[in-house]
Amino acid sequence: MASAFWTLEDGRVFAKRFSSMTDMLERITDELKTIEGAEAFYDYLEKYVYREEKGDTYNGYGGIIRQEEHIMLNFDLRTFAPMNRVFFWKAAQKAMALLKTNNNTQNDDVAFHLNTLLDMHKRITRGENPILLNHMKDLAPEPHIKLGPGWETVL
Repeated sequence: MASAFWTLEDGRVFAKRFSSMTDMLERITDELKTIEGAEAFYDYLEKYVYREEKGDTYNGYGGIIRQEEHIMLNFDLRTFAPMNRVFFWKAAQKAMALLKTNNNTQNDDVAFHLNTLLDMHKRITRGENPILLNHMKDLAPEPHIKLGPGWETVL
């Protein structure tokens, strides 16, 4: 059962269980570190990465508890600055390429979910109707907030 939700640029929602989302997010942020210019976005997104070795625990409903702070893994990419969205997708593609290169069956679940996420993004860029591959019945309404770094450079 899905417990974490990522809303993509056209309002479709990618929904998976907590463990799948944490695995994907860790791999995506690992690749963000390698992308020039993405340092501030990496610093922002890193706080969402589940780190058991740092004492993080699952809160039971799609997020983590870190030093008594509840951090939900739900986010809407539309709240991120446009350049950070570019960084996110580039990092996701790099993470997928790395999974394919390693060819380790332990990563099959992560690769499957990451491939689905990238397929959803490809459909967005082609202008496909967002309801055709959407893990929810409806589209998420447009958010009216801006989160993370990079908005100061957007006119």
